[in-house]
Amino acid sequence: MKLSTITFVFIALLSLTPFAAYLYKNLEPEKVSAQSVFTPAAIKNGTSDTTKNKTAEGNTQSSVEITKIADDKNTASKPKKVSIDVKYPPAVNKTSPLGINTNEIYEQDASIPFVDLFRVSMPFHENIRCRKKDQPCLTSAKVEYDKQGWPKKLNGGKAGVFFIRNVSREAYPEGNYTVLYDGEGKIEYLQNVEVVKREKGEDTIQLTARADGFMTAALQIVESNPEKPLRNIRILLPGGICQGKPFEQVADSIFCKDSKYLSFKDHYKTILFNPDYLNFMKDFNVIRFMPMSGVTRNPAVTWDQRPKMDNATWGGIYGSRGAPLEVQVELANRLKANPWLNVPHAADDNYIKQFASYVHENLDPKLTPYIEYTNEAWNSNFVHNEYMQKMGIKEKLDQDALMAGYKYYSKRSVEFFEIWEKIYGGHEKFVRVISGWDTRPDISGIILAYKDTYKSVDALAIAPYIGGNTRGFRESETVDDIFHLLTDEKSYRSLNKVIDEIKKHEKLANDFGVSLVAYEGGQGLVDWATRDYMQHPNPLFFGANRDPRMADLYATIYKEWRELGADLFVAFSAPRSCNASGCWGLKEHIRKDLKESPKHQASLDFINTNDKWWKWDEIKAAKKPSSKEVAKYLPKTDPDKPRIVIRPAKGDPKHFFRLENPQALNILLEGDSWDKRDISGKWQVKWDKDYLYFSAKVYDKEAKNDSKKPEDDDSVEFFIDPNNSRSKTLDKSNDFHFIFARNGKKATFGSGTSKNQKLDIPFDVEEKYDGYEIHAKIKWKDLGVTPAVKNKLGMDVVINDDDDGGKSDARLGWNTRNSHPVPSDYGMILMSGR
Repeated sequence: MKLSTITFVFIALLSLTPFAAYLYKNLEPEKVSAQSVFTPAAIKNGTSDTTKNKTAEGNTQSSVEITKIADDKNTASKPKKVSIDVKYPPAVNKTSPLGINTNEIYEQDASIPFVDLFRVSMPFHENIRCRKKDQPCLTSAKVEYDKQGWPKKLNGGKAGVFFIRNVSREAYPEGNYTVLYDGEGKIEYLQNVEVVKREKGEDTIQLTARADGFMTAALQIVESNPEKPLRNIRILLPGGICQGKPFEQVADSIFCKDSKYLSFKDHYKTILFNPDYLNFMKDFNVIRFMPMSGVTRNPAVTWDQRPKMDNATWGGIYGSRGAPLEVQVELANRLKANPWLNVPHAADDNYIKQFASYVHENLDPKLTPYIEYTNEAWNSNFVHNEYMQKMGIKEKLDQDALMAGYKYYSKRSVEFFEIWEKIYGGHEKFVRVISGWDTRPDISGIILAYKDTYKSVDALAIAPYIGGNTRGFRESETVDDIFHLLTDEKSYRSLNKVIDEIKKHEKLANDFGVSLVAYEGGQGLVDWATRDYMQHPNPLFFGANRDPRMADLYATIYKEWRELGADLFVAFSAPRSCNASGCWGLKEHIRKDLKESPKHQASLDFINTNDKWWKWDEIKAAKKPSSKEVAKYLPKTDPDKPRIVIRPAKGDPKHFFRLENPQALNILLEGDSWDKRDISGKWQVKWDKDYLYFSAKVYDKEAKNDSKKPEDDDSVEFFIDPNNSRSKTLDKSNDFHFIFARNGKKATFGSGTSKNQKLDIPFDVEEKYDGYEIHAKIKWKDLGVTPAVKNKLGMDVVINDDDDGGKSDARLGWNTRNSHPVPSDYGMILMSGR
């Protein structure tokens, strides 16, 4: 049934994911009586979630300005301002102790941040990709685009986008949606969309649903006048707001008796944000814009590569999506929330300068920006981490790529802060944040200690997530089992284990004289190996997130966080759906009832019963410790302590060479540059009573084997000091140096093992799409060793890479820092029985 604009009901939003069918089957729809449908309170949206204990009386009039940043690369931006008048209530988040992370911008975002749905759509040029049944190709390859991403010439083809994908029909209000566009042409609507009316430059549509109750909405430009191409598409929600009540969406002007009615159709530019979204975000002291800004895997270097206001869409895949800085600052100003801002990892100095200048000139001066260089620079899942390592190697900060990466992150963060200080005339008006790894305080210590980085830092940020016992979760049969693992003292990343890690980091932060904050945190129930929402254990994860006990878990982590002396906690995240990648949102969608959102309820309860307990001016004024006092956090190697433990080979012999707990090869011994995809690797050994099982994976773009010496070509060298002599020279008797050539079948030997050149050591080479693997079985009797638990050996591994013929172009090692290692350079290995 189609309802008129006046009578539509805003029903609870559901997930924006391909896996939403599961949620639809397991969530009971809210029953609405006929009487409630026609009351203003039922049609309004956004005030039912919570009654705040902390409120402010009355409304204030504020002049809000959305600005366009100039593209000048060398001078401070001169924004072109467009003034609008919007009434906003006084902030209720001033004393809130919690922050919130935004979501990425894409057509499945369950937080629905904008009144214009086209803002989150997949760009036209990205719809050439056909990945799934629900994502057919909508755009022809021959379409030409302008610099904003709008099709300027179809060339006989079509250009389309998804603006909603796999969303419950209950997620959006009934009523007519307005589609506005400029230029001349024709739009066809696909999937679950019905056309109600067409006029010049304007279409009226309604959203429908599939048999399963879900919908996908797409459009295609099928005709476009090349002289006046169809562009500037806007897809606007029904209804609007009453002036002065930006957190409540209403159906029509009849609900604005005492104030002016502002329809989305006529005022979308100035309203900009979905009232539901504002209503949710208003309770948080800090908004972390990292996901919304699109910095993750973002390759931007120069200022003109940033997301812009006039881009056709702000959605898309990693590396292309992101809301403009103007939008981030505008949201912070309207909510009077302190923004947490990130820049891409490769941003140059001018990018940072222009970024800081815009914030300085346009952010409400009463607000305090938190600033952070990139995001999780130590996380090997991100290109940011590889960039840190490459730059650290390039600047010769360390031979070890990992250490070089940590040091470069420290160095670049300080440079980042210094640029902001020049713009602001000091560092008193913003918070300088550097991030660490919540389970690796040793890495956090290195990052802070390197060249006194801590003296330029106000806050160390970590992400205390509860959950991570993947094996236990897979063996679980009930939601009770999940909660047992989340609270069991012996379970990996259980509540108690996470609290212990917080204690370690709080002590570390105190030692460095900085505040400890959480840039993300909460439950972390996810099995990254799953691909389907119904794949075990995902249904148990969803059940746990909806269980009232989850509220108790959040209440405990918040309470412990404060009592341990830590400061701001920024939860992850704004409303987002549950799927195979986790159930991360405080709510499953923006309109989810608070009674069915235990994480959100626990967060609001904490906000309402706790005032912000820290003061940045006091933290900044505290005296920093001396370099000598924190020197203990810089790494020191002890050759008399085992570097790693090797475990016995058990079970299926086919798995003896499986790289289950490999050691990374990171130390550049020869070569001028480092490329993870061209020269890097990992290795592992296992053992039984007869053999030592050696395996190595080498990443290499090009195979080269044209030299007489295998070490001049692609090869792996394996060094063994069976009696752990740690001598300064190879003894040519008990020391072994095996060389496994990529094109070989039997090991050759280095000069230090000349006595043993008669040994027959066969090995297998397995070519991979990204390199190759070496598998070798070495008899203990050939090494002159009787294997036993607690034996200690010396070992090292070196890989050689040749890309252009002749001698090798690079050598990469594990423990040694010498191109031709001797036993004293090797890492000590301890043999384990389990």
